[in-house]
Amino acid sequence: MADNVTLNAGTGGDTAAADDVGGVKFQRVKISVGADGTAQDNWTPSRLISAATTNATSVKASAGALGFIYAVNLNAAVRYLKLYNKASAPTVGTDTPVATLPIPASTTGAGFTLAIPGGLAFTTGIAYAVTTGAADSNTAAVAASEIFLLLGYA
Repeated sequence: MADNVTLNAGTGGDTAAADDVGGVKFQRVKISVGADGTAQDNWTPSRLISAATTNATSVKASAGALGFIYAVNLNAAVRYLKLYNKASAPTVGTDTPVATLPIPASTTGAGFTLAIPGGLAFTTGIAYAVTTGAADSNTAAVAASEIFLLLGYA
């Protein structure tokens, strides 16, 4: 049996009820962005289409929270999103991530949606990188246009 999970963009800025897909619970996230690019549901969007690097990025240079992550991988191999509690872009391979999230692989697109009710707190800043390996010391770059990220932060 094939189940489909979709990310529903809507209005109202709330989170819909969870769905049971293949025995796994998923929560739909409604993402609302106004004409000025400002989030309507308390989360400011940040997006990435990967360059041929580790894409080391500072999302917020002060304390904040992540409210959702939407990640897609177009490579045939798993890729890794690494989150850092840091006020600047991470030094990949040297800085230690607070979380490493595998992004499933599929040349036709695979990934995940993670809703974090109340937000995941970062006391210093919010930063991330994307690598081809899971190890904290891994510095292998992903390819251009293979990773698509949408993060909501406050």
